[in-house]
Amino acid sequence: MTNRQSPAIVLQVTAHAEADKIVTLFCRDLGKITAIAKGAKRSKKRFVNKLEPFTSLVITCRPPKKGSLFFLNEAELVDAHLFLRSHYAGYVTAAFISELVRRFSGDQDGDPAVFTLLSWALEALEQPKNHAVIAVFFLLRLLDACGYQPQFSGCAACGCSIEQQPDFTLYPGNGTLLCLRCRQHSRGSSLHLTRQTLKFLSSGQQMQLSRLTSLHMSTNNAYQALRVLCSYSRHILQQDIHSWKSLEMIIRDPGRNNTIDWG
Repeated sequence: MTNRQSPAIVLQVTAHAEADKIVTLFCRDLGKITAIAKGAKRSKKRFVNKLEPFTSLVITCRPPKKGSLFFLNEAELVDAHLFLRSHYAGYVTAAFISELVRRFSGDQDGDPAVFTLLSWALEALEQPKNHAVIAVFFLLRLLDACGYQPQFSGCAACGCSIEQQPDFTLYPGNGTLLCLRCRQHSRGSSLHLTRQTLKFLSSGQQMQLSRLTSLHMSTNNAYQALRVLCSYSRHILQQDIHSWKSLEMIIRDPGRNNTIDWG
């Protein structure tokens, strides 16, 4: 089969046999793929320091003749994102983002918009800012890209806007809001969002990706938004997001990492 070349980001790496690695990548042109890198653990040139989580590459690979495992021929380093491997908050947030991409993406389903979003998030995380905010806007835009955009304009029942009520609830079954009055007559679990948090989320859906880092959200607002978006995502995926627990611990206890300014 003909070799394929594509920009790619490493999502996950596991050891295989004595010298090989199994690498999960999200490629701009190929989507999510799993590839075997023969001799990668002993490589002193071809793969050295390249097959690490969150690394940006240009890969050359051979599609499988049968099954789903690609053969990784070469990897050209574009950005190692070293900051993310030396700062705990950045690493945990990147791991959370990586898991979301793995869970929401189908195999070999190319999506340049998701690749651009993932690249933006990893670059944004290299700035020592409030990493929880990056996680919020990444998950928000990932849901949009995957066709699960939550609706933040106002109450789905009575039509009142977010300016008319102090807080709302998001129902995970359909991703719509209900105001305080309407939710009293509804059944099922709901997720609380204040007006201020909803304004941030609404702005995050509409702004250009390059401008998202200019939005300043408090840690409390970011935590509230992430809890709701994660609950909504779990409902969609019908499975847990395991890295959320580690990220939640950091947001709730920023003193765990003194090198990060959590706002």
